[in-house]
Amino acid sequence: MLAISISQWLKCILAEEQYLKDDMIVLPIQINGKTRGKLQLREGSGEDEAFAAVVQDKHFEKYLSGHTVRKRIYVPGRILNIIVQQNK
Repeated sequence: MLAISISQWLKCILAEEQYLKDDMIVLPIQINGKTRGKLQLREGSGEDEAFAAVVQDKHFEKYLSGHTVRKRIYVPGRILNIIVQQNK
């Protein structure tokens, strides 16, 4: 009888891992190697989705306007680094 009640109690406490995992990530954004901010994106977002979110965000507008994007370095789920060059 005691073993049954303990096993039922353990089932109540133990949560399934799929419900504990967050489906959103915080992605640091670097412009020319300097961290300029963070964006919250869905986990599994690709480079194009992350870059589109940066372009649409008004916070990053001052770093990107008047500049040409030379290179994008994306480490999935970790960081997006955008290399820009000032337009002449």
